[in-house]
Amino acid sequence: MDTQKQLIEYLKQHGPSTVKELTQVLSVSENAVRHHLNALERGGWLCQERQAGKVGRPAVRYGLTVASEGLFPKRYPELLDAVLSQAEAEGLIERLLEGVAERMACELRAKLEGLEGEAKLAALLALLDYGDMLGVLEKTETGWELRAYNCLYYATGQKFVQVCDLPPKVIAKATGLESGRPFCQRDGQRACHFLIYERGK
Repeated sequence: MDTQKQLIEYLKQHGPSTVKELTQVLSVSENAVRHHLNALERGGWLCQERQAGKVGRPAVRYGLTVASEGLFPKRYPELLDAVLSQAEAEGLIERLLEGVAERMACELRAKLEGLEGEAKLAALLALLDYGDMLGVLEKTETGWELRAYNCLYYATGQKFVQVCDLPPKVIAKATGLESGRPFCQRDGQRACHFLIYERGK
């Protein structure tokens, strides 16, 4: 793993490189470099680029994919906290999150066109990373109940309660169905619960 880490960091700093270049930089055998490159390529972190030279076959260079950005540390939570703290200090957090919900819902509505009822909800939850939520959607007398055992906004929701209202707002704006959050993990529950009401019930 240390060699793979060094390899990835080198490619991040220097761009696409050949096996020969990587062998010299990492001070390991060509076979070892190829082994690590193959493993990283299978993982979707690397791709091959062929560069034509003056003579002979095109040189194969290995470069990082867009997906590899996830391998490098980011400071998104700190930035989000700073933005929300400033919005709260200026009395703008409710308006800001209302706009965020509308923007998210607008993008989702186009993808949900033609779907109705539970099929529409299932598609919506898939688009909202339903799998990552560890969610369970169940039919009720008045509509549906969604229990999400992994809150995607948990840390931020602990600091800003308004963030916990974002999912039901997005659900309501994207589907046209009334939605609410009776309680969630910030209340000490094992799951965040969202109620979605069927029209006319």
